[in-house]
Amino acid sequence: MANRYALVILLFLMIVNVNILLAPAKKTQPKKPTNKKSKKSSTSKDRLEQNGSSPSSPPPPSSPPHIIFILADDLGWNDIGYHAKAGSLAKTPFLDRMAETGVKLENYYVQPVCSPTRSQLMTGRYQIRMGTQHTNFSPGENICLPLNETLLPELLQKQGYVTHAIGKWHLGMAKRACLPTRRGFDSFFGIVLGTSDHYTYERSIVYDKKLPNRTATSGNNLYENENATTKYIGKFSAELYTERAIDIIRKHKKKKPLFLYLPFQMVHKPDKLPKKYLRDFKRKVNNRDRLHYLGRVAALDLAVKSIVKALIVHQLYDNSVIIFSTDNGGSVKHMASNWPLRGGKGRLWEGGIRAVGFVHSPLLPRKVRGSSYHGLMHISDWFPTLIEGVAGGSLKKSFSKSLDGYNVWKSITSLRRSPRVVILHNIHPFAHVRDWRTKDMKEWGPLNKLPFNATLRAAIRIGDWKLMTGGPGTGRRYLPPESSVKKLFIYDDQDPIRLYNIKKDPKEMNNLALNFTGKVFRMLRKLGHYQKQAVEPLKYHIDQRSNPSLHNGAWTPWLDD
Repeated sequence: MANRYALVILLFLMIVNVNILLAPAKKTQPKKPTNKKSKKSSTSKDRLEQNGSSPSSPPPPSSPPHIIFILADDLGWNDIGYHAKAGSLAKTPFLDRMAETGVKLENYYVQPVCSPTRSQLMTGRYQIRMGTQHTNFSPGENICLPLNETLLPELLQKQGYVTHAIGKWHLGMAKRACLPTRRGFDSFFGIVLGTSDHYTYERSIVYDKKLPNRTATSGNNLYENENATTKYIGKFSAELYTERAIDIIRKHKKKKPLFLYLPFQMVHKPDKLPKKYLRDFKRKVNNRDRLHYLGRVAALDLAVKSIVKALIVHQLYDNSVIIFSTDNGGSVKHMASNWPLRGGKGRLWEGGIRAVGFVHSPLLPRKVRGSSYHGLMHISDWFPTLIEGVAGGSLKKSFSKSLDGYNVWKSITSLRRSPRVVILHNIHPFAHVRDWRTKDMKEWGPLNKLPFNATLRAAIRIGDWKLMTGGPGTGRRYLPPESSVKKLFIYDDQDPIRLYNIKKDPKEMNNLALNFTGKVFRMLRKLGHYQKQAVEPLKYHIDQRSNPSLHNGAWTPWLDD
């Protein structure tokens, strides 16, 4: 009888905790980030703290926590509730509350497109070291993330973690050896390419664009472990992946540490999604593409809410570290908003690389919950941070290659200065090469006398300063379509050398290159230093043998291992 009463009390407390965590959060106006805890976030912070223990220091290495890494696809800087400005109607109440009761990462960077961000997350190394500084793995390409790279889940497996990936892989699939389950994941469920229909999971390409009819070839790319599957056609991707994540959480043995990698397809196009996600916006947003984009953002928020609820119900939450990150800036052509930052996906402007990110965990020290961290961070930092800082492992014993990432766990959990000073955003060996004009010659001298070829598209951050070279691409600042703000500033800096103080000028409005020529040359030398370390870019082509029509209508590995 006593055991029965104890069980009833335990179930009651679990239900109370879930309801506290998932209670609606009050809408707050965006505010200037600060390293100090604010009164506005204290209420929801205290409510969330009731769901877990509250140590004063990070988790000890002897008790590896579960790691839940959520990677959003194409989410704009201005499209999460706590950043929303200029009339953005983006609603993310659950993500907002997680961020408000965790640590927001407000000086955090990713790569401008999908595959490079994923490759640096998985390896802790810059693209220049892998020969992928020029590619964003496309369907039919005969390459993948180099097989001689050791990936994050492989090392976590060696530390006793059970590893699962659910969502978008996008690191190549020409060989079976390229697939997630051959690269450290115990299971994989999701798409192997960069995008697909959210219901049919088909991806189309035109193999020969020179042909007059340009017929597209389509194939299924939804995988269950190492095989394409049509079993789930008709189910919406965000809900399908959430169901699978909940199932893994439900079945997981608590004593084993879990690494659950969730690279959602949300908020990437295409537009099709259940109408229920559009209800809050239908009467307020006239732009159809923006309407569906906001619906996908809402679907992502609800998916994360359901997964965190499952962690609580199945008693994994108290010993979990949950990380949320975007993979690149929002795609402005698909109606994302990165306001007030310039540019978007595919560009090295801040709108393409400055990421929404936060850490949420009951294991965070109380003093940092509800804070914003402004130390410099990069996606490659998660590799050593998760292996050494969170899981308590040692890379010195298990990893022989040079790392570009830093272990920033102590910096996040104590709001200390970041060990990172430099970020190589990229050196693209081919894209946006521009001429060296007479004007450029007068300002900077002969091109061949510079320590780095300033006609190449590249960018580097050193401290508060960012240097960009080559053709920058579109650098407009895009307002959300529903905005009532009338005045839109457009800056068209096409100079081959551009220098910005990002701390003082995050909107990149004032090119200070000619005011600080000494700093420019020092940063050009640093780019030249990295260029000398770069390996030759991988050579690739679209291989006709990959055609899904040759593989029962599916995108299937076609090259021998």
